[in-house]
Amino acid sequence: MILTDRQIRAAIDAGDISVEPFDARQIQPASIDLRVGEEGATTKSKKLTSIKDHAFIVLEPGDFGVISIYEEVRLGPQYAGRIGLRSKYARKGLLATTGPQIDPGYHGRLTLGVTNLTPHPVSIPYKDDVLTLEIHRLEEPSQNPYSGPYQKKLGLGPEDLEVIAEGDGMAFSEVLTTLRSLTSNVADLTSQMKTMQWVIPTVLAIGLAVISVIMTVFVVLNVT
Repeated sequence: MILTDRQIRAAIDAGDISVEPFDARQIQPASIDLRVGEEGATTKSKKLTSIKDHAFIVLEPGDFGVISIYEEVRLGPQYAGRIGLRSKYARKGLLATTGPQIDPGYHGRLTLGVTNLTPHPVSIPYKDDVLTLEIHRLEEPSQNPYSGPYQKKLGLGPEDLEVIAEGDGMAFSEVLTTLRSLTSNVADLTSQMKTMQWVIPTVLAIGLAVISVIMTVFVVLNVT
């Protein structure tokens, strides 16, 4: 089950999970907000950037970036997490490419992968709420808690920077093509909905008319 705000606080107080540094203001009705951490890198800059020193990191159009998360998360063997990009950034045209599940037993700082699908630069400030974390309590503890390569990882690693060094992001023309495709799909859907608005009433009217004729014939035959 997904924990509510009160259950999240109780699990933290009991030591079943931890989010450090902890700030009670980050707890939402059924999730915890996670913030932008100290380090980041983008395919346009191709270098590690101190978000803390610069106050923000910028994703250029078509840019892909990796960002360390400020909080260190630890989940007990009976808890799993699911993460998602905050809606305020999704509405700005950013797409998170980070896997949504955090396995029971995980301990470390998450790394957010994010792509800018818009034709405009998007800045992401240091310590801004960027991810939302749902906490799920399992019916029983996991027999094999997470012990993979990201366990106790506390910052961007060589594998993250290698992806950045080798990547080129999306070309601006590809961003525009993607946006045009999305716009076209929305327009087609809107057109179909408008068509359905008059097709359905017409079909119903014809159906009712046919039923009326059948009933009239039935009554006439019975009378005669």
